[in-house]
Amino acid sequence: HRTLQKILTDRVDLGIIVNIFKNIYYKTIMRLAPETTEETKNTILDKAFIRFRHFGFGKTTMVEIAQDCEMSAGNLYRYFKSKKDIGAGCTRHCMQQKLELVREIVRNHRLSPEKKLQAFTLQILEYMHQQFSDQPALIELVDFISRERWDIVLQYMEQERSLISEILSEGNRSGDFNIPDVLETSKWIQAALIKFIAPRYMDAFTLEELRQEAIGVT
Repeated sequence: HRTLQKILTDRVDLGIIVNIFKNIYYKTIMRLAPETTEETKNTILDKAFIRFRHFGFGKTTMVEIAQDCEMSAGNLYRYFKSKKDIGAGCTRHCMQQKLELVREIVRNHRLSPEKKLQAFTLQILEYMHQQFSDQPALIELVDFISRERWDIVLQYMEQERSLISEILSEGNRSGDFNIPDVLETSKWIQAALIKFIAPRYMDAFTLEELRQEAIGVT
């Protein structure tokens, strides 16, 4: 009787232990799953962007993107519902890279506000020229975004203006600038620099031509 009681007790204890390990396992999986999904999405966007650059947005298919990612088309649709969603994701990724360049300039305490505006223009110009000057097929992605996802562009422009405003506000505080309306002025500056930060101009001029003109403007 005592032996049977001990066995039953041990089984209960074993069941409790199994449940504990199950809970730990599932919590770990749930915590890691979003990271794994995000990494997979980033891989898909990177591979798709390479294909868009070489073959254009229009000719690229979901099957080709899936092959580049070494996954099935069905698996690809688990992460993105359509090629348009992938194109939008690629665009957001590129725009975030541009914004990070500007943020680094804004955080650079060795530069005066005036030099920050010039550095902002030249850094973005070099980034855009590198992306678009010798990759004309990538303009197809730009055209798609302009037609169907202009909201992404507007969101980027608002964030960019905010960073320009930070530079202007810093200049007001240091005495380098005297700008009554920082937000409105940031819009004017953004409009004045459009030639140096918009994709359409990148294959029309050499980088040196645009650099010299940007330096003259800023």
